[in-house]
Amino acid sequence: MFPMLDDRHQQLSVHVQLITHICLSEEFGRLRRELEKAYLRCGTDRAMFMAFQDALYTMIAQEDPEFLLAPAPPRVVEQ
Repeated sequence: MFPMLDDRHQQLSVHVQLITHICLSEEFGRLRRELEKAYLRCGTDRAMFMAFQDALYTMIAQEDPEFLLAPAPPRVVEQ
């Protein structure tokens, strides 16, 4: 493991661990497949992408509601 750089690094590391845990879970896989089937039946464009995104959002909200309330880090714009 890499040394901790600052608080943002530590916070990002915690978020990445949560997302990895969710994405590799059977529950996430089942929910994603169920949503994808429903979206395909409705003729939704990008059903696979939307199903993944909605399943991930749902699981994050279920696992860690505080995650959704955390302020987003500032975006770095390259010029």
